[in-house]
Amino acid sequence: MKTEVIAIIGAGKGGTAILETLLKMPRVVVKHVCDVDPSAPGIILARRRGIQCHTQMAAICADKGIDLIFEVTGRKEIFARVLAQKQENTRVIGSEDARIIFHLLDLQQEVSDRLEDYNLVLERRVLERTREQEKANRELEQKIVEYEKLNEKLQQINNEKTKYLMHATHQLKAPFAAIQSYTDLILEGYTGEIPKMTLAIVEKINKRCILLSDSIKGMLELANLKSLVKENIQMGVCSIESIVSSVVKHLSALAVSREITISVPASFDDVFVHCNRNQILILLSNLLENAIYYSPNGSTISIAVKAEPPSLVKISVADHGIGIEAKHLPRIFEEYFRANKAVAVNERGTGLGLAIAMELAGIHGTKIEVESTLGKGSVFSFHLKTAQKSKSS
Repeated sequence: MKTEVIAIIGAGKGGTAILETLLKMPRVVVKHVCDVDPSAPGIILARRRGIQCHTQMAAICADKGIDLIFEVTGRKEIFARVLAQKQENTRVIGSEDARIIFHLLDLQQEVSDRLEDYNLVLERRVLERTREQEKANRELEQKIVEYEKLNEKLQQINNEKTKYLMHATHQLKAPFAAIQSYTDLILEGYTGEIPKMTLAIVEKINKRCILLSDSIKGMLELANLKSLVKENIQMGVCSIESIVSSVVKHLSALAVSREITISVPASFDDVFVHCNRNQILILLSNLLENAIYYSPNGSTISIAVKAEPPSLVKISVADHGIGIEAKHLPRIFEEYFRANKAVAVNERGTGLGLAIAMELAGIHGTKIEVESTLGKGSVFSFHLKTAQKSKSS
């Protein structure tokens, strides 16, 4: 962008104000300042800044390098002389136009003053907000301490609740086992013939006893898991093949009763993992048992074992059963949660199997992942860390 070369004729108050403003502007050069009074404030300022000073305007009007002349004397005859004597390429701003500039300068000063006031207000507000933030941080730290204390208290209460639950379920286990044994004797005919209505009632009692016994067993397992100290759990090197084989063998009778085929990998006898064998047996059993109960008769359930380098093995159980609605997926691992479709398919479910499985997965530093499509089936999977085969494996 071109640099503007400027001259000022009249170095009184107005000319001085214009000079001060022009000296602050980029790409502007003030070359001449003229006033009949050699002691005018604008002349004094110009001398200090190395600008050419004049008491006659002839040299200014003759300078072809001047782009713009400010004539701010307020005298019409001088303005007329400047217009008559200036070079063709030089523009002239007279005192009338200069008043507009003075007005703009006043506005600029007013804006500057307001900005300064706003800056002071802003600084004060920032300081106030900073103090408020510091106060909020102190209050937050105090609440965190209170929360930690409350959390410790809740943990104590939860431990007490777990102990009470274990005691109560142990107390209930024996009576229900006895009731179930008595109903088995009646149903097997050891007490003689019984009326049809009585038989129907006893059958219902037997079913409820089985369900309650399963619930008590599940509650005890879950309570025991929650009371375990993770560091005290014995981990070792286990063969995935032996775990899968044991689980499939354990549930084979249930699968046969539903005409369900369990498909397992052809060969994975060289895959070993770091885990607690009994806990992983329970975890995989719960997943496979669910798959059997919620699959249609005659279908196939697949168990997959896949290495995921560098140090993980993924174990999956896939079925072609009823599937799970998307809205229920976040809740299926909650204790006692059962969707209506699941209740309709399997009345014996307790709502604890998946909660136990997830608790066991957590103990092993993993979690159970679910993919499911309603009406088409589900895939439950979890990861375990691989391990080198030991001599005792």
